[in-house]
Amino acid sequence: MEHIQQALDKYRKSKQPEAKVATQKTKKFPDEQAIVYAKTKVHAANQEVMKERRVVSMLKHDPVAEVFRMLRTKVLKQLRENNWNSFAITAPTQGAGKSMIAANLAIAMSMEVNQTVLLVDLDLRFPKIHWYFDLQVEQGLSDYLTSDIPLSDILINPEGYWLSGIKNLENDIPLSDILVNPGFERLVLLPGRGQVTGSSEMLSGPRMKSLINDIKNHYESRIIIFDLPPVLVTDDVLVSMDYFDAALLVVEEGGNKPEEVTKALRMLSGTQLLGTVLNKSQAMPDHQGYY
Repeated sequence: MEHIQQALDKYRKSKQPEAKVATQKTKKFPDEQAIVYAKTKVHAANQEVMKERRVVSMLKHDPVAEVFRMLRTKVLKQLRENNWNSFAITAPTQGAGKSMIAANLAIAMSMEVNQTVLLVDLDLRFPKIHWYFDLQVEQGLSDYLTSDIPLSDILINPEGYWLSGIKNLENDIPLSDILVNPGFERLVLLPGRGQVTGSSEMLSGPRMKSLINDIKNHYESRIIIFDLPPVLVTDDVLVSMDYFDAALLVVEEGGNKPEEVTKALRMLSGTQLLGTVLNKSQAMPDHQGYY
């Protein structure tokens, strides 16, 4: 029995280095560095809730998720061919599902290790990105844009009353307090909060322009996705066209009239169009038969 035990021990020792090597080989990208968010808040989104809200691009072996991965590949190809790092997603009218497309596409893009992704909710009137990720937002983009008003922008009328909120001068909000990592590596959200009036003036202001300059030039490999308001509802899209390189138009099947799509395309003529996405389609995608 002693000889058998010694043989077994010798066999186990001979297998230990092999097991270690096998563990190392299972790493898909051995040189890849895990991203650690030192300043950005990390709040792992509830994926079950996200799936109920039709955010599914993180799922594996799922036909619907594959639709967004195919869209990701087509969009990334155009971005790289033109050396672009930002694009906007909009729709002709409300209810087409542009924010849902933006959330799914942002996750799908972040799953590629070649870039990080920043998803910015630029729909200041009806922000919804935080809802799709099941996030409770205490401070959003509009809070950041109004948190630091220069003294030159604060006027006093002849009676001495303030015409603008001086309290904002004492309440400068760092951008890091608003950014959120929703639990997906390489993805950061800049969410909105509440409903804002005077959104076009806010979007065209100097603080917004400074923010755009910072986020576009901070990381070379970052792709920025802007979720915009519907193009036919407000002038917010027109005043923010200089902020992104291209646009993606989401069209609701049965919800958007041909003349609405035509008018939306005409209004987007000032930017490069990546293409259109037909949402809420009754037809099954061709690739689903593969599964």
